[in-house]
Amino acid sequence: MKSNEMKANRLLILILAFHITSSEASLDDEVRILIVGIRGQSRFSAADLLSGRTDDGQEDREIVKTPVITDKGRRMMLVTGPNLCEEDTARQIFTMLYLSSPGPHIVLMVLNLEDQQSQQCDIVKRAQELLGAEVLQYCIVLLLQNHHERLTGASREMIKACGGRFHVISDSEPKPAQTSALVAEIGKSGRMESDHFTDRS
Repeated sequence: MKSNEMKANRLLILILAFHITSSEASLDDEVRILIVGIRGQSRFSAADLLSGRTDDGQEDREIVKTPVITDKGRRMMLVTGPNLCEEDTARQIFTMLYLSSPGPHIVLMVLNLEDQQSQQCDIVKRAQELLGAEVLQYCIVLLLQNHHERLTGASREMIKACGGRFHVISDSEPKPAQTSALVAEIGKSGRMESDHFTDRS
C-alpha cells in the first residue's frame, strides 16, 4: 500500500512540475479544481454546488470530472476524488491525477463537521501521504456545517495547515448565492490565475 501511495505522490509532483513549468499557460485557461475529503457524499455536494447539478443521491459515484462555466465566463474543470481516509485509495488517486492533468490549481478539502470519521482520521497526514506536503499550499478547507464555531480539533488543524484558508457552506443560503460565494473564495486564493500559481511555487 505504501509503495502505491509513494507512486501516487511522485506522479502528483511530476504533474505539478509540468504545470508550473509550462510556458503555454494563460489567464484564459480552465481552472482545474480537485475536490477531496472523507466519506459520504459531501465531496459530491460541493461539486454539485459549483456545477449546478441537481442529481443528489447518486451513491455509485467514485470519481467524476465535470466542466463548468461560471456566470463570469470563467472555465473550470472539477475532478471529484476519493475518500482520503480509506485504506486503499491508490487506484482512485491515480485516476484523479490523470483527469486533472497537467495539474490542479486548487484543492478543495471537504470536511463535514457532523461526520465522526472526521474526528478519527488524521486528514492532514493522509493528504500529505497521498498527495504530497506541497499540496496543502493549494488547499481551501470547505466546511459543510451551519455553525463554523463548532470546529473540531481535526478541522482546525487542517485549516491551519492550509494557511487559514477555509469557506463555510450554509444551508440557510439559497444555492445560487452559495455558488457565487464559493467561486469568489476560490478567486481570492489567487490560484485561479496561472501566473500566480507559478509565482508561489
